[in-house]
Amino acid sequence: MTSVAASMRFPYGRPLRVFSLLAAIVCTPPTFASEDDEKTPTSASASCEQHGHEMLNSVLWQQTSAEYLALTKQTFWLARASLDRALGDRNWTAALEQTENFEDLSPAVILDLDETVLNNVRYEARIVLEYGSYSRASFQDWCNEGGTSSVPQARAFLDYVQSRGVTIFYYSSRPEELRACTTKSLERLGMPIEREFNTILLNDGSTKSLQRERVGKKFRILLLLGDNLEDFVTGSKDGAEARKALVQEYAEYWGSKWIILPNPMYGHWEATFYDFDYGLSSSERLRRKCSGLNK
Repeated sequence: MTSVAASMRFPYGRPLRVFSLLAAIVCTPPTFASEDDEKTPTSASASCEQHGHEMLNSVLWQQTSAEYLALTKQTFWLARASLDRALGDRNWTAALEQTENFEDLSPAVILDLDETVLNNVRYEARIVLEYGSYSRASFQDWCNEGGTSSVPQARAFLDYVQSRGVTIFYYSSRPEELRACTTKSLERLGMPIEREFNTILLNDGSTKSLQRERVGKKFRILLLLGDNLEDFVTGSKDGAEARKALVQEYAEYWGSKWIILPNPMYGHWEATFYDFDYGLSSSERLRRKCSGLNK
């Protein structure tokens, strides 16, 4: 999990020590209450104000900003226009894994689930206010609770996709044990689900590239939508510069065949700073992320 740096203005001439103090605050690992502290009840808001959290700004931005709402509107309108173009071009495929004999296949789109279709920002808020960090157990509780909402404009776009006779596939790194609660969340939010065969592809140990290859054997893949590089192309777990090079290599795909949504809260972009070593302490992960800043 990670944060978006706050954009702050200071009066001209404010002493340099202010900036040093702010840097120390931002790059200091969050502290959490001891057992003795817990004897004195405090609100979640008070705890957040006292201790802070590295994800505070990113979660708050995604949960409240008009800019996020504008971005999702823009993203799904762009996806809709791309879908129309793709349907009119039988040589069009969005999957690098699909290279031949796809022209006459039935059309499909593939979307990532979390932060592309399902909006888990309230779970991320709980991380800031209560949990301190992500855990598989707390996310499973969240999934079973059924508190997720939809990413703005996602359902309207998917309804349009379905109206054009295009099959919708969802894929996710969620484990198979979350299939029931994931399906219930999609159903509760009114997301189209194909009943004839499995179109909810959860983590079975294969890569998303392999899942695209499997879908591509029976369907012409018109669009890929997601919030993480691996939703489109392999190489998402390489270093930051290699990831940027991939974006440049496939520049013509972005905004056309590949539609990406913003996620400043978490993702492989963040984990590159600590080499995807999730076993490191939170303070060490934060230290490495701080060292990644350029000034």
